Amino acid sequence: MFSVTHFRSEFIQQGQATIIRKVTMTQFMLIIVLTAMGVGLFNAPFWLAPLFIIAGYVAGYTHNGEIVLKRLVAYLMVWLRNLVGAPQIVNVQAEWDSVRVRAERQQIGGAFAATVVVE
Repeated sequence: MFSVTHFRSEFIQQGQATIIRKVTMTQFMLIIVLTAMGVGLFNAPFWLAPLFIIAGYVAGYTHNGEIVLKRLVAYLMVWLRNLVGAPQIVNVQAEWDSVRVRAERQQIGGAFAATVVVE
């Protein structure tokens, strides 16, 4: 018998509880939300419901410890920023470290103070 208490304890113990065999809570919620939005909000025909179910299952799938939906959203954000021409998000610390190392190499190579242009 399934109960809310059982599900709650299973969710706390496993991190991602399974509702039905091989279907996690994240996948289940994405299936419900995508199907409700597609059929209910956008008035898609009922025969498209299996496609929304499959899309929700795939979007909630965990690949290498990361939910596929999060990876897709990150990819779309980068693509949209590139399309709009917004500056890309960069790792400032890594950029600074590479400039610092280049400056140190130039100073070691010669006995004079080097000027490094940050791009």
